[in-house]
Amino acid sequence: MGHSVPMHEERAGITRSDAVMGGRLLALAHENGYSELTEEVAALVSSAGSDSPSRITPPLYGGVLRWTVSTIADVVVDKIGPQVRGDESFELTIRTESGRHVRPEELPQPESTVMKAVVDALAGDSVAARSDLDEVVFAMDWASQMEALVEAVLWLDRLLDTPVPDGNDAPW
Repeated sequence: MGHSVPMHEERAGITRSDAVMGGRLLALAHENGYSELTEEVAALVSSAGSDSPSRITPPLYGGVLRWTVSTIADVVVDKIGPQVRGDESFELTIRTESGRHVRPEELPQPESTVMKAVVDALAGDSVAARSDLDEVVFAMDWASQMEALVEAVLWLDRLLDTPVPDGNDAPW
């Protein structure tokens, strides 16, 4: 990559510890360490305690999820160009393995919420992105929290390995 990727951790409430843990999860995904990846994510989610509705998820889980989402947005900008940052007309679609293009809201939970957070981060609305992710962090069950972070990390890993697209047909 020829230029530095702007990072927005401070606005998104991301700490150095969040970024370090996010990088560790990303390395596990890249090395095909899926078992270790899910174990690490399970430890993050489980460290919150019981599944009672009043539980408070520790800041590290939410921060790592925010780091992953903001990094996905930064990589999209790096691959497509700075014109997508803050462009509310930019539409993000996902190409499934079957070749179908899917909009974020068509995805099941928690993926749709995570994708909405990526779109909000691309639009430059860190408050909305954080609010989207708070829904995952504070309102979803343990399994959904696991799925959200594992899927986001795997998506980031695939995105980093994706070549810069030719033209307007992004490969993700």
